[in-house]
Amino acid sequence: MLFRSVDKPAGLLVEPLPKREGEEPTLLDLLADRDRHAPRARAYVVHRIDRDTSGLVLFARTLAARDALKTQFARHSPERVYLAVVSGCPSPASGAWRDMLAWDPSSLRQRKAHGRDARGKEAIANYRVVERFTDASLIEVSLVTGKRNQIRVQAAMRGHPLVGEKQYAPNAGRHGTRSPGPSGPGETAIDRQALHAHRLTFKHPATSARVEFVSPMPSDIEALLARLR
Repeated sequence: MLFRSVDKPAGLLVEPLPKREGEEPTLLDLLADRDRHAPRARAYVVHRIDRDTSGLVLFARTLAARDALKTQFARHSPERVYLAVVSGCPSPASGAWRDMLAWDPSSLRQRKAHGRDARGKEAIANYRVVERFTDASLIEVSLVTGKRNQIRVQAAMRGHPLVGEKQYAPNAGRHGTRSPGPSGPGETAIDRQALHAHRLTFKHPATSARVEFVSPMPSDIEALLARLR
């Protein structure tokens, strides 16, 4: 097998942060530990999702496979579909988000790029509303580009921060956002952003055959949806 898809739980980094290797366990560490008795087994990171985002992450088993898969991601050819619970209801019910974003290394946040900002990169995502609630919505988002925190910041820029968002919501604080509940606004009903990497489709790095992985909704987001319903 030239690759491995892993269903990552929320709260776990994919790989160590720069200059902080060994400070906390990561998904890459867990894979290495599981393969410790198979000396030729390796895991090479192809892409990442945020620490508090759950769902599918792709690893390559060889350097050649990693390079081939990374080329696909650089060309935006894989299909990366996320499910998210956002505050309010996006209007229209489906469409595209297009922004110029710039990563701020001092605050570790994405921000809207202004004018001639050389750090500005185009961020594109397609979305559709799957289910509406009183003051929240379940949406599906298909990434065209794959910028850091992209879905989280683009939703927040339109006044629909993710439920549980602690960084990009306008009133985010130490305990997160005030999030919608079944009968109106209430305390945050989930202790992380309600974002899940649901489906990943790409071409096999050797055969070019279509490969698809699907991750079911995790229990904490399912519980949130049950309360909202």
